[in-house]
Amino acid sequence: MLHSNDLPKSTDDLVRAKSDLDEYGYCIVADALSAAQLARLRDRLIGQARAEAELGIGTFDGGAGTPNQRLWNLINKGEVFRELILNPIVGEMMSHLLGENFILSSLTANIAGPGGERQMLHRDQGYLRFATPIPVVANIGWMLDDVTEENGGTRLIPRSHRWPEPPDCPVRSESTIAAEGRAGSVLVFDGRIFHGTGENRTRAKRHVLLSYFARFFMRQQENVFMSLDQRVEAALSDAMKIRLGYQVRGTLGGVQGSREGAITSRPGSTIGELRPNPALSAQRERRDRG
Repeated sequence: MLHSNDLPKSTDDLVRAKSDLDEYGYCIVADALSAAQLARLRDRLIGQARAEAELGIGTFDGGAGTPNQRLWNLINKGEVFRELILNPIVGEMMSHLLGENFILSSLTANIAGPGGERQMLHRDQGYLRFATPIPVVANIGWMLDDVTEENGGTRLIPRSHRWPEPPDCPVRSESTIAAEGRAGSVLVFDGRIFHGTGENRTRAKRHVLLSYFARFFMRQQENVFMSLDQRVEAALSDAMKIRLGYQVRGTLGGVQGSREGAITSRPGSTIGELRPNPALSAQRERRDRG
């Protein structure tokens, strides 16, 4: 039986928040967004969602009637979304879970509409069929409305980040609690914790942004290099490029032999299939013989 008095509470103390993350697999950080940021984000998200629905390109789910709307690749859809990627709370919490060299895996939104059903419980790193002693991915849910159990607050199973992998772990929906917080708060959760969107029993939509991060060696959920608008890419700062995975780490992420730590860019031309020139080969051989 879960007792709410024993579970994480919303806090602005990041030391306490990190302790909650380690112990329970999630935490709630209060006032991560200013009132101005919150208003801009909410306005831009609602406008984008309405336009995608009107154009017939929206993505909907949540059971019968598909009342929930999901928005993908928000990097392309407004500077206010891109600003989130470098928000100080991201560096604080994700470096704690994923190490210093973490990268963005995706930036999306989940708008839970009235009547939306509970999502199946899952782990964000559930594609790994083995347990890991540390998370390889983690998520931040940015609450753009007051989030409650009644309007679909994310359901979580506290401490399930320490469980073994299926089929041995005891996943039971009655073991969940709803993550609740005021607008402007964030829900930070370990990629190993079981969770899912809650049921919205109110008459209003619940707006949440999701910034999903990964260790630098993991494949990203959103293929940034294929989906990023080139006009957006051209204006990215070095700090943003590093956060999106443009920096070479170890032997990963190079472009034609890029060195460790280099920030890569699209090459003007690439080296393709070549054939040696006999005359140049003979000239090189004579030079090598001295």
